[in-house]
Amino acid sequence: MIKDTFFSLPRFVNLCRKEVVENWRSNVLRMILIFGVITIAFLWNGYFEYRHVDSEYFINRYTDYDSVWRFVLPSFFFFLFGFGCLSASFTMEKMKNKTGRLSTLMTPATPFENFFSRWLISTIVFLIVFLIAFKLADYTRLLVLSLIYPDLAKAMFPVNLCDLVGEDRDFHVFREMYQLKFVFSLYLFVQSLFVLGSSIWPKSSFIKTFAAVVVIVLIYMLVGTSLGSVLFNRGTFYRPPFEYLSENQISNIVSAILVFFTLFNWTLSYFRFKESEIIQRM
Repeated sequence: MIKDTFFSLPRFVNLCRKEVVENWRSNVLRMILIFGVITIAFLWNGYFEYRHVDSEYFINRYTDYDSVWRFVLPSFFFFLFGFGCLSASFTMEKMKNKTGRLSTLMTPATPFENFFSRWLISTIVFLIVFLIAFKLADYTRLLVLSLIYPDLAKAMFPVNLCDLVGEDRDFHVFREMYQLKFVFSLYLFVQSLFVLGSSIWPKSSFIKTFAAVVVIVLIYMLVGTSLGSVLFNRGTFYRPPFEYLSENQISNIVSAILVFFTLFNWTLSYFRFKESEIIQRM
């Protein structure tokens, strides 16, 4: 009989250990997939980036950063969004059949512990794994391309993620920190939608959630465009919204709203998980 009906740290640690041990094969394959896709993209870009470059000019010109950073740094967010949403769609993958639901719901742990362990693996642990895979792929790029183009080896540098923000637009992605915070809060919100989708549709979660998000976004864009044309083009409002707010303030407000809805989606996912049954009703 469970004494702590909400959360017990020792029991939660044992549950996480059980999840890791039981799913180590699939987790390792997913880690290899992330590393492999990023590495192939980096090698492909680097091969064609260095292919027609004069080595002497390149080394003298690029002394503090690598020219491929213009691709590597923006691709960080492309891969983060893609693999992050895919990882979130696997949050409740064990609930897609009767055997998996039986194993999950009969585990001697509270619903919160069951949900939190899966949420932790698909969000926080994924982020750590992604950062490691991204850096390993970057070092693999350096190793392989330095062998292919030995004359350019001195001008190849590992990417520094701190350079995501900077004044130089040649390879920095953002000029201000608030822009980075906005994109990261947007990532958390989008990923939370796939966590929620995994709770609603355990089977084919990624495809169904992606389709639902696309439909909702199109509807909101259509309604927003129509409403904006009615309100502003006809002079209903004489001043644009947020007229007296700076771009930084607007970005922080939107980021806070995205974080709020992210927490809302996670909470909604938890309550949806609590309602799960071993045998789904028709």
